[in-house]
Amino acid sequence: MTASRVHAVIAAGLENPHLLARWRDEPDLLRNCGVDPNDLDLDALRKFAGLATKVRHNGLREDLPQTFRLLNVAGLEIDVFAAYASFCASEGRRYADTAEARAQDLLSFLEHWLDFDILTHALLWDVMRYELALTRLSRLAAAPALPSAESMARRSTRATSAPRVCGDIILHEMRCDPRAVVAALQEKSPRLTETTLGTFYFGYWRRSAAAEIHILQLDALGFYLVSLADGKRSAADISRLICGSRRPARGFLKALGELATIGILAFDTAPEQVS
Repeated sequence: MTASRVHAVIAAGLENPHLLARWRDEPDLLRNCGVDPNDLDLDALRKFAGLATKVRHNGLREDLPQTFRLLNVAGLEIDVFAAYASFCASEGRRYADTAEARAQDLLSFLEHWLDFDILTHALLWDVMRYELALTRLSRLAAAPALPSAESMARRSTRATSAPRVCGDIILHEMRCDPRAVVAALQEKSPRLTETTLGTFYFGYWRRSAAAEIHILQLDALGFYLVSLADGKRSAADISRLICGSRRPARGFLKALGELATIGILAFDTAPEQVS
C-alpha cells in the first residue's frame, strides 16, 4: 500500500461521500483498491465531507439564520450535511445554482431523513419551514389591490359564495410554535427541551398590494378553510369536504366570515359546483 493510493482513495471518498458508506459496509472494496480498512478513519472522512457540504451551503445562512443556529445548538450540522452529501452523491444530484433552490432541495431531503420523534429534529423541520415561508413571501411581487366592490363581497357569506385568498399565503401544520423556538435560540444556552410540542396551525400571509407579512396562528377549521379556498369551490362544496354536508352550519359560515373580516378571504360567486 502506497501513500499515493491512500490519498487517491481519500480524494474519491470526499468527492463521492456515498463511497464512504459503501466502504464502511463492505470493507473488501477498500482491500480491492489496495488499502487496509484499518488505515482509514471513515467516520472522520464522513464528518469532513459533511463540513465541506455545509460550507457549500453557507449562502443559505442569510435566509435561514435560525435554522443554522438550531443545527449548531443541537449538534446536527455535520450529521445533516454528511448525510445530505452522501444522498446527493448516490442520486447523482448536483447542488442547485440558486440559494432558493438549494434551500428547497435540502428541505426535501430533510423531510425523509429527519426522525420526527426526536425533539430537535421536529424543531428543525418547523423552524426551517417558518424561515422559508417568510423568505418566499418577502420576495414575491405584490399582488394587485382588491377593488373596493370586493370589500362588500367579503360580508356576503353564503353557501353559494366561493371564498378565495386575498394575496399570498403559505400554510404549515407544525409540532411547535417556531416563534418560541426562535426566541429561545437568542439565548446564550438555548433550553430547547422546554419547548412545548403539540399541533399548531400557521398561516404566513401577505395581503394584496402590501409589503407586511402576517403570521397567523389558526385553529384547525380555519386552517382547512383557507387551504380549500381556491375561488372555485363554493362554501357548500367546502362544507361537504370538511363536515360531510353541503348545508354549511352557522358556525362554519361564521368562521368564513371571520376570515373575511381579517382580510384573508374574499368571496366570489362559485363558477360551478364541484362534484
